[in-house]
Amino acid sequence: MKEELKYIGNRIIEFRHELTLEIENYEQDSYESSINQSDLTREQIREWRSYFFQLLGESLFENYEEVKEKVTNWANEIGEKAVEKGVPLNETIATMGYYRTLIWKTFDEELQENQFAAITVLDVNKFINPLLDQVIFQFSQIYIRHNNEAYEKAQDKLTQLSVPVVPIADRVAVLPVIGELDPDRAQLIMEKSLEKSAKYQLQYLLIDISGVPEIDATVAHFLFQVSHSLELVGVDTTLTGIRPEIARSVVERGVNFTQVKTRANLKQALNEIGITVEKA
Repeated sequence: MKEELKYIGNRIIEFRHELTLEIENYEQDSYESSINQSDLTREQIREWRSYFFQLLGESLFENYEEVKEKVTNWANEIGEKAVEKGVPLNETIATMGYYRTLIWKTFDEELQENQFAAITVLDVNKFINPLLDQVIFQFSQIYIRHNNEAYEKAQDKLTQLSVPVVPIADRVAVLPVIGELDPDRAQLIMEKSLEKSAKYQLQYLLIDISGVPEIDATVAHFLFQVSHSLELVGVDTTLTGIRPEIARSVVERGVNFTQVKTRANLKQALNEIGITVEKA
């Protein structure tokens, strides 16, 4: 049986280039399109595939654990390249099934003539299938990790955009708040305000709320908390941009803004701290 496995392994290695070319006949149009849109060359892909066929052949007669380690390294390298070049996960994984199909297609004649014992066929599958599964697993882990990293970067950019503390002078910054305020966003504003205040060594932070559509008792409480937290670390905080209709609504609802310094607009707040805003 060992001789049969060695024979099959060597045949796979011998025909690895032909098998590599034949895989291309199984590729879907979407996969070919992804390859064409990347800067990968057909020569690179054929070289990678040919080497994988060689490893599959070696697994039948060489030290299996050593071959498995090489397969894992191969999967990591190719998976990283695929992600980097924008080749979709499902299309990359789909190619794994073609290897098994083509390997057995190579031995169609011998199988039909019963030149291999049934146990040999089972053993070939026992060696090769786990390697294919290992590659699929490695590819999946790589894509999951990259997707998570991309998501975290996108979230970080969104955070920066949603809480833009903008330095406008030495130790002075403006934080424009646009859109509705909820507990999560208020917490984010507090965290980022404290973080940026320490980073820029701020003495004054002007929080402009002209873009907040509505202010009720809950929103007012959020703003008080942010202001108080900043004052505790030595940052003089001023709320600006309370529009007339918002001011009227605040009064009608009985919301008390005496706990925080307010000014009608940014220009007024800036003038008070010695920054003159020229007329356009």
